Amino acid sequence: MERDAGDGVLLDCPWVPVCISESQLLAKTWFGDTAYRILLTDLHSVWEEEMDTTAIQDRAQELNRRLRAPVLAFFSHLCVVARPCLSGQVDVGVENGGATAQLSLNPHGGDINLKLKSELAGVPFYWEFRCTLAPVALACSQLVRPLLLMSRLLQRQVGQLGALLARKDTEIQDYRDNGAVLSRERLQTELFEEQSYRENFLTQTVPQVCVRQDGLGFDSELQELYSAVTSYGNTNARKRKISERHAPEEGRIHHTGPWP
Repeated sequence: MERDAGDGVLLDCPWVPVCISESQLLAKTWFGDTAYRILLTDLHSVWEEEMDTTAIQDRAQELNRRLRAPVLAFFSHLCVVARPCLSGQVDVGVENGGATAQLSLNPHGGDINLKLKSELAGVPFYWEFRCTLAPVALACSQLVRPLLLMSRLLQRQVGQLGALLARKDTEIQDYRDNGAVLSRERLQTELFEEQSYRENFLTQTVPQVCVRQDGLGFDSELQELYSAVTSYGNTNARKRKISERHAPEEGRIHHTGPWP
């Protein structure tokens, strides 16, 4: 799988919070037929690993010398026991569909290893995700740029909602000026003042959210926005690549006749 194509596949995958060896992480995982990509971050560093069929076969034999099986058998079992733990579907170390996986995190210099232990056909099965520090460009494309776009979109949404509230206040005031009377107390509202709202938000809401440093990950609505942003970015990137492939090469001299 080409690097750019793999990065595009990862963009379609969500960031999910996972807890491994009491370490709070965000994980992004993609499992293919006999290949996978994994991204992990503690919001201080980002680590990655990419494995293809040959690499999976070699590591499976390295860590499980007593087992002899096709790479598809190794990988199918790995998907069953590891993917739920890395996608936040089950807690690490609990039984999943009859298979129990123990997953631990081990720092290795600036890198990290995730060591997995389970059973395959009654025999212990071992695996290691050997994640190295990811390039800055990958961290930016998978996390930083989408978050900046999400912030810009949410800011625009807040502005639109503020403008909508101002229009509603104008409509209500117009009704009152024309003699309309609100019959219920719950419909009595104060005028929306954007500056006061922003000041209250910064002094009251922001401190409450910032105090909670254990809340990694996106809720369902933010995850939906992240998926929309990355999906749109993926579509545009594919269109650009198609245009570049079909565009004539610039700067090349085309000569049809004999050279002097």
